[in-house]
Amino acid sequence: MNYVSIINIIFFIISILMSIYLFNFIFFAVSSLLHRKKFPSSEEKCRFGLIISAKDEENVIPRLINSIKSTDYPQDKLDIFIIAHNCKDNTARVAKELGANVIVFNDPKANTLGFAYQYAFKHINIHDYDGFLILNADNIVSKNYFTKMNDAFVHFDKKCAITSFRHSLNIKDGVMPAMYAYYFSASCVLTFVGRENFNVSTRITGCGYIIPTCMLENGWNYTSITEDIEFSADKTLEGNTIHYVDEAVFYDEQPTRFKTMWNQRLRWAKGQNTVSKKYFTRFFKAMFDKTKKNKVSLFVALTFNSFIPLQLFFIFALQYLLLLLSPLFGVSLEEAFLYWNADLTWYQNLFMSWNTGALFGIIKTIASFFISSYITVLAILIGSRGRYRKQPFWPLFFGALLSPFFFLLQVPLDLEAMFVKEVKWKKIPHGVNKTN
Repeated sequence: MNYVSIINIIFFIISILMSIYLFNFIFFAVSSLLHRKKFPSSEEKCRFGLIISAKDEENVIPRLINSIKSTDYPQDKLDIFIIAHNCKDNTARVAKELGANVIVFNDPKANTLGFAYQYAFKHINIHDYDGFLILNADNIVSKNYFTKMNDAFVHFDKKCAITSFRHSLNIKDGVMPAMYAYYFSASCVLTFVGRENFNVSTRITGCGYIIPTCMLENGWNYTSITEDIEFSADKTLEGNTIHYVDEAVFYDEQPTRFKTMWNQRLRWAKGQNTVSKKYFTRFFKAMFDKTKKNKVSLFVALTFNSFIPLQLFFIFALQYLLLLLSPLFGVSLEEAFLYWNADLTWYQNLFMSWNTGALFGIIKTIASFFISSYITVLAILIGSRGRYRKQPFWPLFFGALLSPFFFLLQVPLDLEAMFVKEVKWKKIPHGVNKTN
């Protein structure tokens, strides 16, 4: 056994250990496809405060408010609070004319959603409500959205955070919104449903979630650029379970340009980087804390905060760097990177030989990633239970075709997030589209 074989075996063992995360994903994905938890209808209708932070969103606020008023939930149980956050347009006036409660918050240094929520909860009598539902200005909600959220909220005694299915509003606008749809559905359809089946805590993804009033007794303390991830991490550590309602669907408008998409996902990556640094050690210690009963939830949260794609990238990079040292151990670079055993089949060379050149290993890895990405999209379309049926075909087709690249972008985004000092919130332009 030569140097190349030893290196390949060592990193094969490492990849097997890393596949524990993959097993976790596959387990919940299979469960999601086989069963979906539904919650019993509740006669009790809770009173909700709807918290919507808006910065220069006069174009889309009417769409959202009209969507809320078109639902089947008793309107006297819903109070809309629009936080006009550092606005320079007529967001506050438009919202007020449509009957919403308006909270004006101007502080250029407090530029994240978390600061807006913190300010709002200080100016609302939280005990007038059973809970608060967080939405974004570019959202619209399905007709039964609040009813389905209320059913789950009551089912869990109004003590748990509840999140919902996030769909893309503007798939008809092109490939980018379609790729976003697959991106969010991968979380909702293939992980959140499965976790809910086993009562494992999930996480908040931006908006579309209920915060029970009991969680706000000490105010809102999550002000990072990804307050949703921070909130999820903190509540999971406290032993709370964040539940998921697949029947409650809301839509939000996705970017249509690459630069806008990159800036948004970079902010998410930087925010996750910040939260992971803060919480990773705490999650790791909690895994061995005998007083913690939610070990599976903690493990799932730990893997999410471990930058698995980035870890895999560095592992592969280290493997190939070590193979560059092959000449020092009597193995040529040609043999280390280009060797192909003519006496073996292609399948044996790629999957059953420790001596096959590393460049062929890269080809195998890329091919495997593309295949798994397409299987993921297929599983999403099956598991979404008809939610893509009325969507335009061509954006979905090309979105599916390009989805591996969209998923793979997470690696360079995580890399940039590691080294950039600060990522500022940048406004995403929103138009006036209808649900497709």
